[in-house]
Amino acid sequence: MRAIAPAVVSADLLPSVSLWLPGFGVETGDAIVGRRQGFARDRDSKARQQVHVLLIEDDAAIADMYRVQLEYDGFHVTIATTGENGFAAMATTQPDIVLLDLLLPDRSGLEVMADIKSRFPQHPPVVILSNYGEPTMIDRGLSLGALEYLVKSRVTPATVSESIPGWIEQARRGKRTEPHN
Repeated sequence: MRAIAPAVVSADLLPSVSLWLPGFGVETGDAIVGRRQGFARDRDSKARQQVHVLLIEDDAAIADMYRVQLEYDGFHVTIATTGENGFAAMATTQPDIVLLDLLLPDRSGLEVMADIKSRFPQHPPVVILSNYGEPTMIDRGLSLGALEYLVKSRVTPATVSESIPGWIEQARRGKRTEPHN
């Protein structure tokens, strides 16, 4: 979990900051100024805090954008920037769901998906989150076992975050959805 340095936001700015970042503020006894509370706090945020998301994404800006939204919505997030780091994270952190990019520096996300199936027979649901929207790529990702295939330009971090509980439940029931291409 990332901490925000205590001097980042002065107490004088907190009222204006809270207009832009709901739930942003100082808590008594907390060494972290500006601790984030989720948008989902009115929804079932306690259940979301128990959900661990592994994001395998090499683009730092995209990874951070999703991490911020997911953490803000109460999820625990681990980011892996390569396929191998993703495998290591799966083995050590046991995520509830994996968001997988296809263009990674060490291998194709499709190779990662195939290896997830072979290395982790009881793997968590995997949702492919890619810039590629070609039907053949979508078909290939789904045929390898991805629960869903999303094109990054057609979804937002908020819609991905909102969908996570449903995807986890769907995987428990053993059903796959139609792709959002």
